[in-house]
Amino acid sequence: MAHILPSIFGADILHLQEEIDFLEEEQTEILHVDLMDGNFVSNIAFGPNQIAAMKQQSKMIFDVHMMVAHPQDHLDDVIDTGAEMISVHYESTPHIHSMMQKIRKAGRKAGVVINPGTPETVLDYLLDDIDYILIMTINPGQPGQTFINKSLEKIRNTKEMIGERTIQIEVDGGVNQKIAKECAKAGADLIVVGGALFSNDKKIQYDALKEAIN
Repeated sequence: MAHILPSIFGADILHLQEEIDFLEEEQTEILHVDLMDGNFVSNIAFGPNQIAAMKQQSKMIFDVHMMVAHPQDHLDDVIDTGAEMISVHYESTPHIHSMMQKIRKAGRKAGVVINPGTPETVLDYLLDDIDYILIMTINPGQPGQTFINKSLEKIRNTKEMIGERTIQIEVDGGVNQKIAKECAKAGADLIVVGGALFSNDKKIQYDALKEAIN
């Protein structure tokens, strides 16, 4: 069964506590949190201090997506937030394997993120050392993009590459109700949704998204 992961970056920044309370009431299991440095991507959002503050007010599992250059300089701080899931971009460091080892050694789930232009085959030698793969279905950090349809093929290929391993596939970017259904059908386990959830009536949107993937 696939799961919707609300992205707090898509929520109302002026009412974050209310948004978190809503997600708690909806029994959301995992919250997706973007950490952006204004370098690896153009936006800046949610540093470790803000993530730690949100974590203290929530029972949800936190999935921190590190969109940063030189992630090794920030990883200790992210681990200290208490986040249970931490993902690092393959493109952001030449030492992705050691980053995965460090995350797992800290008792957290380790994920590798790949951009739309990065083939899934680069992960072949990492498959025994990761817990999940985050497939970007838009180019990271640039708002207003639409879902890249070729991503569905990448999800299917990644699912086949994983084989019998217990690695989950996560997708992030441009997902609405229709696309969420297609991603789940292609093999995605964790589906990140931001704007399509928090716009309009979020209760109606959330129910529709959960129904679409199941």
